[in-house]
Amino acid sequence: MDRIAAHGLTLGVSRRRTGLQAGIAAAENSGMSLPSFSPALIALSLVTALLPVALGLGLMRALRRRQRGDERTRTRRLALLMRRHVRRGTPGRVLAEAVSAATPAEFWSALEAGVPRLTRAERRRLGGLFERTDPVAAERHALLFESPLRRELAARRLGLLPCPRSRRALRSAIGASPELVGYAAARSLARDGDLRSLDWALSQPGLLPQRTARDWAVLLRAFGRGALPRLGDAVRAGIQDTRVLRAAVETLGLGRHAPAAAAIECLVRHADAEVRVAAVRALGRIATSPNSPVLLEALSDTAWPVRAQAAWALGRIGLEAAVPALSSCLTDREWWVRRHAAYALAGLGNRGADVLRVAAQGSPDRYARDIADEALRAVSRSA
Repeated sequence: MDRIAAHGLTLGVSRRRTGLQAGIAAAENSGMSLPSFSPALIALSLVTALLPVALGLGLMRALRRRQRGDERTRTRRLALLMRRHVRRGTPGRVLAEAVSAATPAEFWSALEAGVPRLTRAERRRLGGLFERTDPVAAERHALLFESPLRRELAARRLGLLPCPRSRRALRSAIGASPELVGYAAARSLARDGDLRSLDWALSQPGLLPQRTARDWAVLLRAFGRGALPRLGDAVRAGIQDTRVLRAAVETLGLGRHAPAAAAIECLVRHADAEVRVAAVRALGRIATSPNSPVLLEALSDTAWPVRAQAAWALGRIGLEAAVPALSSCLTDREWWVRRHAAYALAGLGNRGADVLRVAAQGSPDRYARDIADEALRAVSRSA
């Protein structure tokens, strides 16, 4: 059956081809000539047909470019007026007129461009001015009723203009929203220095179960130096979630919060190796306990990152009593431990340099010789 159908199809094609050839032959015998078109005529026809389309597209592109340029100009002017207003340079009436004439996109673009240059008090002044405006009210509505990504954007935008109404909306979003939205809301409140939200987040870390220790560290640092005493109290009282504990210790170390040093020393013996690493690193940054034995103990920790950070911390503190312990770390099996120990010795004056020279010239461990020589060369280049 398939063979018969194929034969019929071939026969039909051949008949049509034969009919076309017969028609062309008849036209030639009767003296008729088929129409021919020159390439120039074809090109002219194409240009005539496509020129209006190209002109239309070019005009639309130019109009859009000009529109975007006008939007950028209005956005820059609005951002400038906002900065001048909070610094007592632009009357509120002029700023209100500019805001009413701007689109919501221009309003938020101006804030995103200008707010990073403002202090927290200046942002609060702007927030009080714009608290009841339509763009801000629309973002508070979006924070509760839109899609998760739109709600995250609303949380970030509301953080640019701290005010009581937005603060209440952001607090409610931390626990009653998807984690993506809750974290954005928490960061906005942290940027505003809302310590009430800090206490709540520390007491209920389960509200952000997927956030890593790094995420928590970013969040805690955003609260500023005013949060350091509360973080120190929380570490002393005990934080059960190791992610939050590591983040709090890192934040205290970066803030060089000396009152928390004693509480952090206790964590050098913590069961979690990452917590021990954070504690040792924080003590090196605080650098207020040069006689603390916990860092010397940490040089023999079973986890090599703890040993490496302990060597770095001892070098940063400048504890000369650590020279013998650091010299034994030059033969550690881990490269980072050897490196931090060598550079710590290089920073401990003549005594440390003498140990490095002895190791570079006569240590039976070739890795110890290499790292000691590297540290000595680095010291000579910086001298």
